[in-house]
Amino acid sequence: MLIIGVCTILTTIAQLFFKSGSQYLSFSLTFLTNPYIILGFLAYGITSLLFVFALKFGDLSLLYPVWSLSFVWITMSSIFFLNESVTVMNWIGIGLVITGISLIGLGAKNG
Repeated sequence: MLIIGVCTILTTIAQLFFKSGSQYLSFSLTFLTNPYIILGFLAYGITSLLFVFALKFGDLSLLYPVWSLSFVWITMSSIFFLNESVTVMNWIGIGLVITGISLIGLGAKNG
């Protein structure tokens, strides 16, 4: 689970890099030289390798739902780093994601 926790953080970092890099994109292949986009792909690559490693020790049916915590971290990070606003419906969705992950975790513990 620790590895998946790191994966969620790296996924968040990758998304923040992609958002930052998108400011400088045009309809061309400029993304190939955009450092933010490159760092985003690098973070995703590391995340993918770590996820495959985590699968060696855990069940996909438990690990992947925990990865959805990325949605929570991305939302929080976009508020803090990008000054984006979040609606009440977004907060309800985040609450549902956290509730769902908790229920999956309880089911795995009791199962």
